[in-house]
Amino acid sequence: MLTIEHMFDYHVPMDPALVDFEAAATAAVGLGRQLLPAATDHRRLRAAILAVHSASDQLKVVEAELLAAAEALEAWAGTGARNMADWLAGKTNSSYGDAKRKTKLGSALGKNKKLKDAVDAGEVSPDTAEQLAGTINEPPKGADDHHLDDLVDACKGASPKDARDAANLFSTTFTPETDEEAADRRHQARSLNFGPSDDGMVAIKGLLPAASADQVKKSLLHAASAGEGDTRTIEQRLADGLTNLATAYAKGEVSGGREAPQMNITMSEASRRGHSNEPAVTDLGTRIPPFEARRLAELAEIRRIVMAGSEIIDLGRSYRYATDKQYQALFARDRGCVWPGCNIPAAWCHADHIVEWGHGGTTDLNQMALLCPHHHTERHRPGVWIEGNAITWRLHLADGTILHRRPIRQPDQSDLFEQMLDHTGPPGSAAA
Repeated sequence: MLTIEHMFDYHVPMDPALVDFEAAATAAVGLGRQLLPAATDHRRLRAAILAVHSASDQLKVVEAELLAAAEALEAWAGTGARNMADWLAGKTNSSYGDAKRKTKLGSALGKNKKLKDAVDAGEVSPDTAEQLAGTINEPPKGADDHHLDDLVDACKGASPKDARDAANLFSTTFTPETDEEAADRRHQARSLNFGPSDDGMVAIKGLLPAASADQVKKSLLHAASAGEGDTRTIEQRLADGLTNLATAYAKGEVSGGREAPQMNITMSEASRRGHSNEPAVTDLGTRIPPFEARRLAELAEIRRIVMAGSEIIDLGRSYRYATDKQYQALFARDRGCVWPGCNIPAAWCHADHIVEWGHGGTTDLNQMALLCPHHHTERHRPGVWIEGNAITWRLHLADGTILHRRPIRQPDQSDLFEQMLDHTGPPGSAAA
């Protein structure tokens, strides 16, 4: 076991406070291990995991604050390390990147009381707070403390992914770049790299503008379409699609696919008209800057879905399966799997009946919701049932747990966006 004494390069009389801290940490680990014998059923196991996770989160916050304090005092000086993250990684044989993120988190907690209070209250998880740390530590020009507080408020209860998207939107709102400059910067940053061979395999790493990445993904999936009984994963199909296209090109056989890959894009009416900088979203869950979405919408192959109201398409029991137009409406409303905590995009989801078709359910939008294949299966397990409609959806699990559907609109596209508009002018302008 790594003790505090092992973490110093020289031996000095130990500060009693350090001894007490090590004893407290050791006691916490011991209490966690005592939970194992008592966790004899599913409920107790889940409760034990949540208890340990909560304690781990709290310790992560303490470690982050200690790292930030040590960084500010340059406690790494004289150790041969370049900063506290480098020192910690070397002492514990852990990830430098992870230690760097913790240091940034600690700094952000010290700079923004709203974030600190939200983390302490359990309203924002440490992982979610990490996604906001970069923006808190280095806010964009024109953003003041009130703007940063609005960002934290909008991310209470949000997942790390939603918080990252919110932070990106926040930075975009205050950027001095014009839409054209931002689009050109992203285009110039595109790249494709091939790593060294390892056991006969080569890692490929690429960077593309969001819209281009979605187009490539759709094309590759078309080039390696799945047939009946196909057991390949999505990742394997993408790899096969890339190989298929390269092979066909080498043979001079590339002349276009059977049909152009279709990209569904949804955006608000204000964004479509250029009155806001709210991003558009594709059916793969990719957020696209509004300027690029407007430009893509001019192409004949792109189908536009514009959020200009809440029209409901009702077909009653005339059809069992959702029509293409209904799927488009579900995509625009749900954006992906509605199971809480799931981030599977709409393109990979099924349209599920709230009341099962066999029990008299109707194929109407207010009686359907998107679920990914895994959660669609879970939803139809014995003892699982749903009450309410597509908006008030509540899922009852067999063990008595009740889950509420994921919010229809993400925090970076509703409260946060409205709050920022109160403080800012049109996209690309400086804050008042």
